[in-house]
Amino acid sequence: MSTAVNSEDFSVSRWQANATAQIVSASISFLASLIIVASTSKIFFSLQRNSKHDEANEVVNNKKTSPYRRIIFLISASDILYSLAFITGPFMAKKTNPQALWAVSDSNIACAVNGFFFTVGATASLLYYASLCYFYYCKISKQMNDEEFKRRYEKKIHIMIGVICIASSCVSFALNTLHTYPTGTFCSNTTTPAGCNQQPEIYGECDLKIKVYVSYFTYFNLLVISTYSIVVMIYSMIRLVYSVSNKDRIYGDLPANPTDEQLHIYTLRKQLLRETMSQAIMYTGSWFICQSALIAVAFYFFRGGPLEKFPPVVCFALVPLNGAFNVFIYTRPAVRHVRRVDPSISRLRALYMVLKAGGEAPKMDQSSTSTNHQLQQQQPLPEKSSREPFQCYYYDGNDLCLSLDSLNYVSSVDLRVMIGQDSMERVAVTTWSGQNLSNTTITSNCKIRGLEGVSFGEDVKDCSHYYDPRSNFGGKDGIDTSNTNMNVATNSNIDCFEDSPFAEDGNEYNHYDVNTLER
Repeated sequence: MSTAVNSEDFSVSRWQANATAQIVSASISFLASLIIVASTSKIFFSLQRNSKHDEANEVVNNKKTSPYRRIIFLISASDILYSLAFITGPFMAKKTNPQALWAVSDSNIACAVNGFFFTVGATASLLYYASLCYFYYCKISKQMNDEEFKRRYEKKIHIMIGVICIASSCVSFALNTLHTYPTGTFCSNTTTPAGCNQQPEIYGECDLKIKVYVSYFTYFNLLVISTYSIVVMIYSMIRLVYSVSNKDRIYGDLPANPTDEQLHIYTLRKQLLRETMSQAIMYTGSWFICQSALIAVAFYFFRGGPLEKFPPVVCFALVPLNGAFNVFIYTRPAVRHVRRVDPSISRLRALYMVLKAGGEAPKMDQSSTSTNHQLQQQQPLPEKSSREPFQCYYYDGNDLCLSLDSLNYVSSVDLRVMIGQDSMERVAVTTWSGQNLSNTTITSNCKIRGLEGVSFGEDVKDCSHYYDPRSNFGGKDGIDTSNTNMNVATNSNIDCFEDSPFAEDGNEYNHYDVNTLER
């Protein structure tokens, strides 16, 4: 059945299909964004509670509430508003508009509220996507750490976005420009009555004053906010890809005859950079895919295209899906890590575990690592002359959680240069042969309190200081940059080892649990 509404080509069945697709798609995105917000909030609140009792954890607290996490949190919060606008739009549009078939109120107040959700959600989401791209650019191309990005840019970004969103909302309410969109499925800054700009002979002439105000909003949003954000996103991605493609020039060439250790460093650096680039491209690509339809619709109506030829159902289903893409992109690295550690875990189960852990790769149950642990203990240690000190493999601080289980030793000398930042947290402990034992956290902030000046791997028998010879991180921000050997530093809470694992008999190691690093 096809009943015309002011046009023989505008059918009720088509409108209902579009509105239903919009609501279903937006509901999926809403739930996905809500999951991300709840997952990241869990870490924020837990760290806030813990910090009151343990000031020594300040470094790791800052790390778990890094700029990356905060930006993702705010993107998801913005998407919640954006999705709500699409979910409630068909019902909160003004009933007097013939296109709003499911509207429940003749008042424009509900429509203005819906338009507020749409405007703030869309604007904040776009600007924070641009900020995320710029964050990745700073991390890789400019080799900027989290603290430096926070100090130089983050506060300014939040203030700028907050001012733009609040100002645009206040002006919209003051000038009364929030009205039913020509599709009749949501409200935004648009002319009234709905459809007047496209077919005035059917829907009536537009309110001239509101039409002028809306044109200003349209030009500002398209030519300033949208253009600026898209340019930042494209520029950041181009520079990011260029930096990764030219990593040898930036981080140093691989020697002509590299040692195994140098080759491992090169391979690890390449993996980390490409993983970071992939993550950034996925975020950017998902936004362009979802918003391409809305941008096309905006230009279509802006040019006065006929209402009866408004986009098919796929556009209404695609536009609100950003949140659904984000939840999979956000958890992808940690999910991959969980399934590397235990391939028997399904992707859905791994996703649940990661979200429950606040978006991080969770600590695996003892039962899942006990078999590997027993195998490791059964393997005899090499002779002392062939031993190598324990090395700490780094899991990227941007929650990339890159699994390095298949790699062997990483040079302690090049870790800072290789990663491109000086604050580390998640590591994996290896045995003498380089086989992975567990994914754990050496300390709360990877700073080892030890004998100042003691080189990594030396025996330490003075238990007046704490020392963990399995880690070589140190210094104020996680690395002792004053010493290329990265000797052990101060400030840690690791239990003291009476003897070093590098003792003559080599048996001391078996007294330590690989998950807790305690006896």
